[in-house]
Amino acid sequence: MKKIIGEDEILKTIVEILFPFVIMLGIYVVLNGHLSPGGGFSGGTILGAGLILYSTAFGFERTRQFFNFKTFTKSISFSLIFYALAKGYSFMTGAAHIDSGIPLGTPGRILSAGLILPLNIAVGIVVACTIYGLYALFTQGDI
Repeated sequence: MKKIIGEDEILKTIVEILFPFVIMLGIYVVLNGHLSPGGGFSGGTILGAGLILYSTAFGFERTRQFFNFKTFTKSISFSLIFYALAKGYSFMTGAAHIDSGIPLGTPGRILSAGLILPLNIAVGIVVACTIYGLYALFTQGDI
């Protein structure tokens, strides 16, 4: 008899232990990406893999309790709009040689490098949602 996804107790126990660490690692890579290797794409990939791991162990219904289609569309929409506005503002002020007013910070500190940290966060959200969304579409047909 074939096992249905979400019935394996060993998988559930391991995922319950690993899931918080995978999400923390993804957040760390996104937030620390402007100071070290990593960034929005790498961290977003880790976050998306964490969501896939969770839905593999517990099923899509349980995953939809905190990450449904409404959350998916709001997250991606807000992140893309923020990215477009922030980059548009940077291009407008930079091309016109106008002071942007965005503090550059101190090198080596987490809140440094102007817009790079917020842009990394936006990219991380978009990548995480896209990776999980593609997984959900290919396995189930909807998010």
